[in-house]
Amino acid sequence: MFSAVARRAVAQSTQCAARRSLTTSMRSFQQVNTSPGSPVTSQPVKANATTDPVSPEVKDEVRRINETPEEPTPKKKKFSFTGFLFKTLFFTSVVYGATLYVATKNDKVMDFVLDNNLPYSEELMDLIETGSVQQLQKSLGRLPQNIKLPSKDQIDELAHKIEKGGETLIKETKSKFGQSSKYTTPEEQLQKPVEVESVGNVIEKLPMITLKDGLSDYADETVKGTIASFNDLIALVDASNIGSKKDGLIKNINENVHALTSKLVKLSNSLEEELQKKLKSTQTELLSAYTQKELELTQNLLDQFNHEKTNLEKKYQARVTEEVEAAKKAITQAAVNATTMVRVEQTKKFESMIKQRIDDEREGRLKNLNALNNRVEDLEKYAQALEEQAVAANNRGVIQSSITKLKSLIFATEANTPAKFLTPYITRIGDATTKSNDEVFSLALNELKPLLENESNQSILSIPQLLTAWEQLTPELRSASLLPPNAGLLGHVASVIFSKFLLPVKGNKPDGKDIESVIARVNSSLVRGQLDVAVEEVANLKGWSRQLADDWVKEARVRLEAEFLVGLIDVESKIM
Repeated sequence: MFSAVARRAVAQSTQCAARRSLTTSMRSFQQVNTSPGSPVTSQPVKANATTDPVSPEVKDEVRRINETPEEPTPKKKKFSFTGFLFKTLFFTSVVYGATLYVATKNDKVMDFVLDNNLPYSEELMDLIETGSVQQLQKSLGRLPQNIKLPSKDQIDELAHKIEKGGETLIKETKSKFGQSSKYTTPEEQLQKPVEVESVGNVIEKLPMITLKDGLSDYADETVKGTIASFNDLIALVDASNIGSKKDGLIKNINENVHALTSKLVKLSNSLEEELQKKLKSTQTELLSAYTQKELELTQNLLDQFNHEKTNLEKKYQARVTEEVEAAKKAITQAAVNATTMVRVEQTKKFESMIKQRIDDEREGRLKNLNALNNRVEDLEKYAQALEEQAVAANNRGVIQSSITKLKSLIFATEANTPAKFLTPYITRIGDATTKSNDEVFSLALNELKPLLENESNQSILSIPQLLTAWEQLTPELRSASLLPPNAGLLGHVASVIFSKFLLPVKGNKPDGKDIESVIARVNSSLVRGQLDVAVEEVANLKGWSRQLADDWVKEARVRLEAEFLVGLIDVESKIM
């Protein structure tokens, strides 16, 4: 159907081209190169008195050109803006897609894309990285669903436009064939008083009527015959030899034109009829498809409505059941609460009645019971106070005995004293002070327990032992004070040798900062029992001397902290 319509459309375009070529040929035939004032003769006017007269026949070269059909020169391909635009868009799309693909593989190209913020770059790169053939197939599968069928109004409007266009085409065709030519005939041109110009040596040929490329296959015999008649007429006009053949040729052209016109009318009528039939059949198919689609949508909506109705009924039934159960529970709980409240009220009333009866009896036969009760309460308070004092005295005694034993173990200086652990005594003090809620006891014991854990009376050095250890450490301190920075083996040997020549300092020099003055002050403090002063002096040493005395400082600090905490507990136990 559509191929027949296409062939008819091509035939119509061919006929229009033939009519345009005929009009052009007639115009060229009717235009005569003359100058006003010269007479018209049957023979060409001599251009020069000395030249030979020009024959009315066509020259041999012109006759050869007319007899030999000229091969159509290949037409140059015209510039197509649409093709250029399509090629440009295609090339730009390929370059843009390749750039985004390279950006997913190269960090520099990715930075360029992000810096310039190219349009749709993120979406396209995401499609390149995460897209798949399955997703493309799904997208193509959803494409028919997005296509909407035209409505009945749109189909009617399209049919109306096609009918109107067909009528316009028919009117234009009739007007073109019916209108008279505005050009004069050759006979009228001969009757005018004009002069014929001199004929030159070159005679221009009229263009032949040819079909465009691709239209010759669709043109029928009538069109081809008409074109052949026009070409014969043009050839005769070019040859200036149309005397005896003019009437037959014009008659042949008229017959071909009439046949072409009748065929064009028939073709237009058949095209209109087939178009009406096709529109009616298409309209019927679209209406049936629309009706079928409407029925399917209606059925789907009914199914969805029934499904949603069933779901809503189930949800409503479940909600009503839950609300009924909740109401039952609330009513039951309210009944239980009301019963409990009544029972409580009855119990309170009964208790008030019993209390009233007891008060009445007490006021009667037990008048002295209140005084006896007050006396008993006073005795209880006194007994409780005595008990608290006894417990405090007992705890104080336990604490004092433990502190005394702990002091004797810590401050014992005899070398033959047996070793005893100090943890049991600390535990006994903690048990005795548990109920006192005294923060001083708790803080002191919390510090004393980790300090003396796994310690004995022999592991804590006494002051004489610390003095002996200090005297043994003194030579090393002297040699260390003479060491140069980054000393090697020679520096250590030299410091040991030169330390032998140092003169010991006697007495206490409070202003001396050399190692001998420090040693003298520490010895003096240890002899007087001022362990805290000695520890402070040693702790202020710098460099390698401080590192050598670090162990001695740790042992001395353990004894100092133990003495301070034990003394604090002793003082607090005396005032509790």
